Amino acid sequence: MKEHFEIVEEILSDLKEEYANSSTVEKIDPTAPITERDIVSEIYCRLKNFCHRTGLYPHTEIKPAPSENTYPGELKKLPKIDVVILKNLKSKTWISSATKIQNRYKKGLIESRFSSIPIEFFHTAIEVKIQSNVINAKNDIDTLANIFKQNKLCNCFMVLLNARGLKKDHSKIIQYAEQKSISLIEYTCN
Repeated sequence: MKEHFEIVEEILSDLKEEYANSSTVEKIDPTAPITERDIVSEIYCRLKNFCHRTGLYPHTEIKPAPSENTYPGELKKLPKIDVVILKNLKSKTWISSATKIQNRYKKGLIESRFSSIPIEFFHTAIEVKIQSNVINAKNDIDTLANIFKQNKLCNCFMVLLNARGLKKDHSKIIQYAEQKSISLIEYTCN
């Protein structure tokens, strides 16, 4: 079992249960998350306390760089992962590698936007979908599978919360995640 897998899974499962209780076919609670960004923000907030207690670092919209030597042109084409938990390694920190990458962009020394982080520092990667767009979800699952291929210690989760999408699309996404061995936290009210 990968480090903290069960703890992260429980945090995501608790969020799913709250979403399920507030989003049914008959009604949607006006305080319930209605966008993907709402869910991403909620995940970030829930992971923050856990991460601070364990010496980990939660962030959103991080690009999974193959290495700190990846060319800036390639980095610009990388997808953004919705939520990532980063960890330091014994011999180096994620912030030092992110700084090396950022310095190659030549945006100035005070630039603090570290959007590209080498995959070796990924503890957990989470992609979120709040509807059942099959093509977009498959792309996210492929991205997670690629991260796991490059870092076998990374926990990879797809959170699929579906209050109003089609059941057949939701089922296709579940099947694809299973084929790619990506952990899925899912709910559909249909």
